Amino acid sequence: MYSIKKFNFKENNLENNNEWNSFIKTNSEGHFFFETDYLFYHKERFEDFSLMIYNDKKNLICVLPACFEGEKILHSHTGLTFGGFIFKDNLSFLEQRQIVFSCLDFLKQNDFNELIIKPLPSYFQLGNQKNESVHRLLNDNLIESKILRLEANSVITLPKSESDYQKINYQNYSKRKKRNLQKTFNFDLKVEKTALATDFWKIIEDNLKLRHNLSPVHSAAEIQLLHDKFPQNILFFVVKNNAQIIACSVIFIYQSTIHLQYMAATNGGKKTNALDFLIDELIKNHSIYFDKIIKTSPTGRFEYLSLGVSELRNNKDGNSINEGLFKWKEEFGAKTFSHFVYQIKL
Repeated sequence: MYSIKKFNFKENNLENNNEWNSFIKTNSEGHFFFETDYLFYHKERFEDFSLMIYNDKKNLICVLPACFEGEKILHSHTGLTFGGFIFKDNLSFLEQRQIVFSCLDFLKQNDFNELIIKPLPSYFQLGNQKNESVHRLLNDNLIESKILRLEANSVITLPKSESDYQKINYQNYSKRKKRNLQKTFNFDLKVEKTALATDFWKIIEDNLKLRHNLSPVHSAAEIQLLHDKFPQNILFFVVKNNAQIIACSVIFIYQSTIHLQYMAATNGGKKTNALDFLIDELIKNHSIYFDKIIKTSPTGRFEYLSLGVSELRNNKDGNSINEGLFKWKEEFGAKTFSHFVYQIKL
């Protein structure tokens, strides 16, 4: 009933790449990081095994971005924030279910033992029932699956107007957050966009090294490359005090969601509460800062500001939540959404 093939990415294979990209760009779950320019910018880091699924009329009806790294465990996707089955719009639940079964059989035939999958979170797709059905599919009695881990992401509902901001968002700020914002009036803080990662990338590197002994997932050159390829989806913001950059953020645009991929501050930025100032500005004036961004949300506006997960990478004790960071986000009135990571035995 279904034919499945491994996606054969080649930089010069425009026909094959265009078929994949066209499917992604016209799909309600087709985020920019599923496009080949993002999916394969760091192709040397993993072995790709993405799948393309066709119906009996040879129409592409589903893709699965996926890769493996030296073992017979398929990940969807190590090189991306999320992965999962991207179904053609308007497929029935039973059709989706049969596609999943067919893909799992295909992976068994190719000697894979496990599939690790991290589906898109619910707040990415307003009114999209595909997103919800995925969790039912992955918990089917005929599939040996379990939730491998949960990640806590902090998400703020954006105001529709200045009045909403005052009545809802600002009222949900903690007393400490309000005090910190009052203190920012003592400084000449300004939020600006920049087109150059080199303006601020060292702040991010130094912050991760000092606080967690880690490096950013991307290099400055990589994030610049991605920004240049996806200028409507990847934006750089900085906070300046007297013309000096003291805080920064890399923002990814996901349809109705504004997501902070990175944020960091210098010592001077921490003393002036520059990140508090930045987040408040993005909440209050998001329609101004992102006015030229093409709206692909069903509502024609941005609905959410995602502050990211607060997990401690490589943490060995049972509590993997960075409680200080999590509390800092909650003080903006952020609510917790879970990111599910499933393990499927084949």
